[in-house]
Amino acid sequence: MRLSAQIISQLLSSYLWDNPSILEREKVENQTPEQWFELYQLSLRQGVCAIILDSLIANKIDIPRPIKMRFISATDKIERKYRQKVAVAKRLESIYSENNIKLMILKGIGLAQLYPVPKHRPCSDIDIWLFGKQSEADRILSEKYKIAINEAHHHHTVFHIDGVMIENHYDFIEQHSRSSKASIEQTLKNISTTEEHYTTEIDGTKFHIPAPNLNIYFLIMHAGAHFAAENISIRHLTDWALFLKCFGSEVDYPMIINLADEFGFRPFFECLNSMCISYLGMPKELAYCTLEDEKIVAKSIDDVLKYKQKEIPNNFIKGWIFRIKRRFSNIWKQKMVYNDSHFSAFLLSFLAHIIHPNFWKRK
Repeated sequence: MRLSAQIISQLLSSYLWDNPSILEREKVENQTPEQWFELYQLSLRQGVCAIILDSLIANKIDIPRPIKMRFISATDKIERKYRQKVAVAKRLESIYSENNIKLMILKGIGLAQLYPVPKHRPCSDIDIWLFGKQSEADRILSEKYKIAINEAHHHHTVFHIDGVMIENHYDFIEQHSRSSKASIEQTLKNISTTEEHYTTEIDGTKFHIPAPNLNIYFLIMHAGAHFAAENISIRHLTDWALFLKCFGSEVDYPMIINLADEFGFRPFFECLNSMCISYLGMPKELAYCTLEDEKIVAKSIDDVLKYKQKEIPNNFIKGWIFRIKRRFSNIWKQKMVYNDSHFSAFLLSFLAHIIHPNFWKRK
């Protein structure tokens, strides 16, 4: 593991769990400007730049002024985007309330409330769940507010308000690329109707958020889908660790383990816990179960540290060559998340990419 990754691990561990003794201060403080720049770039790419700045300040660690200004500038950008998304979410909540539609925030600014400084969690868009009124809500936005609705996606529609992208989910997860996902989705919807929702206050406005048993299942499957298809970042690990810190005691773990065994994602669930313990310093008592295979955990952490969003080539042939190579290189991760056939999964994924999303819609 590179020095920059080691130091980010120590800075996050000391800050998230209030354990400054874990810091090797001499190693951290004696970095060269080039090493500090590498650490800054890695933290930015991994979605934890602002939290690293918080840790540096909390631990009173001096860094070269040019690097510190980069951290401050990046953090200011994250804060401005967060405030923009909160403003849009508040406007959306007002619109839906006027039309008797309940709004639930998935991930994003909802998870940000678990962070020591909520505005320091990067949020790319707003994901929402409308308790079965997705189509009605889209119609209202289109007809009454003249907001264009994009239906060219497989498990949500997309629209924009004040430059912010909103994904209106009619499914919690994309369920058309694997045969097992339809059952997973149905289980998520069943839990969503049996659990009483939680609320969180964001900038003076109350929002519904998923209750712990729904959220832990949703977060596992969301992170698992990214892990199996591409990779996940340190920010995903931080989300998971802070969720367990805040809500882990309220989770029905026997139920989650039964689902994990039924649908095949127990290795990923255990690995996620182990990565948070190993890399983020999460207390072991927060993890219900862990993966004992240290080699796989180390390999998975290495995969996380290589996180980089890659653009799929626009050319049809090159695009599919890219997808096929990526799929086969990630088989070891797919086996940790799913238990269905790799061939059928590839075929369904191919069909889902070439057939219009409306074909798959479940009304």
